[in-house]
Amino acid sequence: MDLSRLSLPPALRDILRRRGVERLYPPQEEAVRAGILEGASVLMATATASGKTLLAEAAAVKAGMEGRMAVFTVPLKALAYEKQLHFSYYEGLVDVAVSTGEYSSEDRWLGKYDVVITTYEKLDSLLRHRPNWLSNVGLIVLDEIHYVGDPKRGPVLESIVAKAKYLGLKAQIIALSATIGNPEALAKWLGARLVKSDWRPVPLREGVYHGGEITYSDGGKRRVAVKAEPEVALAVDAIEEGGQALVFVNSRAATAKVAGRIAEFIAASGEKLIDPEAAAELARRAQEVAASKAIGRELAGVIAKGVAFHNAGLELELRRIVEEGFRRGVIKAVVSTTTLAAGVNLPARRVVIADVRRRDPLLGMEEIPVMEYRQMAGRAGRPGLDPYGEAIAAASSEGEAEYIMERYIKGPIEPVRSQLFSDVNLRSHLLGVVGSGYANRLDDVVDYLSSTLAYSQLGAVAASVARAKAEKSLEELTAWGFLEKLGEYYYATELGKLVNRLYLDPETAATYIDMLRAMRGSSPLAYIYLVIKAPDVPKIWRGRFNKKAAAEIISAFPSLLLDEDDEEFREEVKTVEMLWEWANEADEDKLYEKYGVGPGDLRVYADLFEWLGLAAAELAKALGMEERAEELRRVSYRVIYGVREELLELVLRLEGVGRARARALYNAGYRSLADIAKATPAQLAKVPGIGERLASSIIEQARALTAAEGEGLLKWTKRR
Repeated sequence: MDLSRLSLPPALRDILRRRGVERLYPPQEEAVRAGILEGASVLMATATASGKTLLAEAAAVKAGMEGRMAVFTVPLKALAYEKQLHFSYYEGLVDVAVSTGEYSSEDRWLGKYDVVITTYEKLDSLLRHRPNWLSNVGLIVLDEIHYVGDPKRGPVLESIVAKAKYLGLKAQIIALSATIGNPEALAKWLGARLVKSDWRPVPLREGVYHGGEITYSDGGKRRVAVKAEPEVALAVDAIEEGGQALVFVNSRAATAKVAGRIAEFIAASGEKLIDPEAAAELARRAQEVAASKAIGRELAGVIAKGVAFHNAGLELELRRIVEEGFRRGVIKAVVSTTTLAAGVNLPARRVVIADVRRRDPLLGMEEIPVMEYRQMAGRAGRPGLDPYGEAIAAASSEGEAEYIMERYIKGPIEPVRSQLFSDVNLRSHLLGVVGSGYANRLDDVVDYLSSTLAYSQLGAVAASVARAKAEKSLEELTAWGFLEKLGEYYYATELGKLVNRLYLDPETAATYIDMLRAMRGSSPLAYIYLVIKAPDVPKIWRGRFNKKAAAEIISAFPSLLLDEDDEEFREEVKTVEMLWEWANEADEDKLYEKYGVGPGDLRVYADLFEWLGLAAAELAKALGMEERAEELRRVSYRVIYGVREELLELVLRLEGVGRARARALYNAGYRSLADIAKATPAQLAKVPGIGERLASSIIEQARALTAAEGEGLLKWTKRR
């Protein structure tokens, strides 16, 4: 189907042509016939690189140009900002906004935009707040819809769909995935037309590597001459053949180790396989922007040889440098944990799956789902660059090779199953249902749940199971004080409304409340410990166990009967100690060396404290603990920005001033907004890290803030 036949505004059609689109791929053509550009709800269960995202973008832009708001929702923040870059192609046609955090806000400002990009959790929180602009939403795109089976994110997706239906939104739904085992069931639940296709723009060959040989699913075989570990041999072999390799390993430590081994082989080739000048320039950029100089040196060392590693410990800027270098062909191999498989568009000639097992902190080694294998394998083959793509899984024995072939390559993808009716998930979402006014009686709650995937998958027993589980959850929420029951009606208490507005899991909120009431004294370590008790906060195991810190925490919560010999408590104490060092301005290299925590991890902790730490402070305020609330805010902001107390005013109020610049300003004598407001740009520009342009900007900000606030008092709100 030619682009000229599509019912698109001419300006949008022109932009698509400039992006190289002239004719549609077969799955895109099928989706157009299904009405995706005419307002019909469609589930596109089609292969990676088959063009489903482009079609969803076009539908979103068209909706915006026609006066209907489009909401494009994704599972990860990184994907939200990648989508923002995609939509920059349509600048001038629609106004695009990204909103991924601040769950307590209804974001009224979003109402002036044509396309809004969010994460699942942010969209669910917006639906709880029910801002006026929701009535103008004409399209909701649910990217990576297979996440509906995820224990954590799945119930959020279900809640989005159920709330949209319950609000009576006349919004078209476009759902996208390359890996769904039961797309018919999902399409029926969504009320969408199904477009299902295995067509790919680049043919895919899948195989298993063992004993120096690849065995393909069609029976073909190929010897690999490179003598090395399987993942290294397969990557180097692909590079020698003129391709690129994307290697997936099951631990963060392995990403750097395997990247180093591949780099050794490239160096041994005399750098004939890479462009050494381009690689050296990219390496210089990586080392320049790295917050941790140790990580920067390690990454730059392999980039200079045309290789990179990619994991959650890297900050966003470094990940982008790696991804950009790979797309340009400067980097020939990227070794990654499965973060890349979650949706970042980074195809390669050969995808190598080093192990179909990974370590679970509680269960030990476990097999990955077939769905996850398919996500990784789908990255093989660069449209327009590769004649084919290869996905090769490494096996440690002949028996395992046969097993991988039968289960992962030839076997079906697991069906997606709802996780909503687990106790922890249902409690959280039912507080949102009652607290946001969607339903107040048990019958109404069951009616609401009838719009969920969980309900549709239960069949004949759905109503009775939903009723029993809902009643149990509502009673638990009542016992915690978040709901009250009057006759047959449930109402959110003021505390329950606050928990709902803060987008907190009710069990986490109940834990915070109990700990706030039990807390003795005002130890900063105890406040950090309180916040990290949420299951959302990752705990670390590296580092020395600090008995003094443990004793301080134990004394702050005498009624909790904490035991320093308990392994979980020991990991929590190490996490507290690491965050307290960060809040006292320890540099990234020290934390990486001591705890194995990289700048990317620190960003995750900062985001969590911006949500959970400030939410805990709101709970303290609601309980009448004003002083505790203030102390919790201060400690949380110190963790968010990684600064001592005296720098809070500078980092909180001045755009462009982070921990390093704030410390430089403070040491130069500029210790408050008032000090900065009195300075000249020439004076401030002499401070390390502050150039003339930034000096003028922060002086202007400081003068405006001091004029507005009069006394120059610190307000506990983030800069906007």
